[in-house]
Parts: sequence; C-alpha cells; structure tokens
Amino acid sequence: MPQLTWLVTGCSSGIGEAFVYEILARGDKVIATARTARERLGHLSDAGAAILDLDVTSSDTEIEAKVHESINMYGGIDVLVNNAGYFEWGLVEEMS
Repeated sequence: MPQLTWLVTGCSSGIGEAFVYEILARGDKVIATARTARERLGHLSDAGAAILDLDVTSSDTEIEAKVHESINMYGGIDVLVNNAGYFEWGLVEEMS
C-alpha cells in the first residue's frame, strides 16, 4: 500500500490528536494543524508529524496560502480530515 500524506485540522486535543497518532502508526505522513500549532502540537511533532499553524476561520487568502505551504511540505496532500470545530451546548431557543 502506498504511503499517503494526510492534512488533519484541529489536532490540539481529542479526536484530531488521536487520529494523528493512528496515521503515524500506519506509516503515513501527516501534517497536523491547530491555531497555535507551535505552542500546542510539539508532542505530535516529536512523534513524527509535521505541524502547521492554521485557523480555519481565517480569510480565504490566508487559508489558500496555508494550503500551498502544506502542499510544499511533502509535494501534495492525499487525504484531508477537517476535524476543526467547537462545541456549543444549550437549547436552541437560548443560544445566540
């Protein structure tokens, strides 16, 4: 099976972080992202992941620049996992 290159957003904790470890364990390359990757993803870098600052709420121009930066890391991206997000708890009627 060929080695794949993955780009995973939202890797600072939870599913994104665990997913990066699984990708590395299968021998694939991974670019792990977070809004403050340099501060929050050192442990994933130590495990073998490339890390990249990426805020998915940035402007289209900024995101496009980050996409090009990530493509230049390994020459392409085979799989994109859009895991970034947040959870807001409450009743629909009470939320703004």
